Amino acid sequence: MTGTRNLSGIHVTQHAPCWGDLDFAVADDRWKNATDLIRLCEPVLYVCGNCPFRAACIRQVRPSKSEFSGICGGRIWVNGVIVRTLPDAGPEDLPPPVNRKACGTAAGVRAHRRAVEQQCPKCESFDQGGQLELPDSA
Repeated sequence: MTGTRNLSGIHVTQHAPCWGDLDFAVADDRWKNATDLIRLCEPVLYVCGNCPFRAACIRQVRPSKSEFSGICGGRIWVNGVIVRTLPDAGPEDLPPPVNRKACGTAAGVRAHRRAVEQQCPKCESFDQGGQLELPDSA
C-alpha cells in the first residue's frame, strides 16, 4: 500500500509499517497470475500481524471497489478479492455490513462476502448455524 491517503486529517499510511514498501502493492509487471502474486506477497504478509492500521488501510484502499491486487489490511487481494488472510485478521477490520432484503439467508451471507464486508447479525447467526458452509478465502 503506497501513496497518500487521508483519514480524519492524518496520513495513516505514513505511520503503518508497510509505508513505502513496494512489496505490498506489487507492480503489475512482476506477476502474471494469482499464484505469482501470492508467492510474492506471502513472505511479507506477516508485517500486517497486529498492525493497528488494518481497518484504516482497508477503508483507504477500498480493495474490493478498486480491484486492488497486493497486501492490504492483513490480507492478500487479487483484483479486489481476498485470497489469503492472516489468522489474526478478523472481520472487524472489514467495512460494516449493508442491510439487504436477503439478510438472514444463504443469499445474504454470499452478498456480504462478495461485498467484502462484515456479516450482519442475521447473516452471522445463519452462517454460524451450520446451515451454510462457504469456504474461507484461501
